[in-house]
Amino acid sequence: MSKPKTDSSPAQQAKNPGRNGNAPPEEHQFQPGQSGNPKGSPKGRTNLWKFICTYMAMTDAELAKVDWLMLTQAKKVALTLVERATKGKGCDSERLARYCVDRDEGKASEHLIIDKDNDLSDDECEEIRTVLRKAYDNAG
Repeated sequence: MSKPKTDSSPAQQAKNPGRNGNAPPEEHQFQPGQSGNPKGSPKGRTNLWKFICTYMAMTDAELAKVDWLMLTQAKKVALTLVERATKGKGCDSERLARYCVDRDEGKASEHLIIDKDNDLSDDECEEIRTVLRKAYDNAG
């Protein structure tokens, strides 16, 4: 059974600006200020970033009073990351924090926009490629 053919003319795409011009009908689209998930995050979902921010906002005296045995595993991870980062052992903990936050919150989009006014020479392009290759090799 084949899919029904949709009108993908420029006029139709202008009316339905969604992916490939196939946005849902107006009555099924979210209204301004309306959430796509009105019930919020699933109950019991860990928000590692919230814990990291909480511990980053504490003074040394407040951190010293934290009872390690009463913490959840997520809070222990967050506290360990904060302690390592503040002691200058941030290299490994930074990678772990980035990984955990990406897993918990979703990886942030990174965009590179180069306009025609920003033409690069061949040497500059090669330099960028080299830096990107090194970063990619080190990330793995």
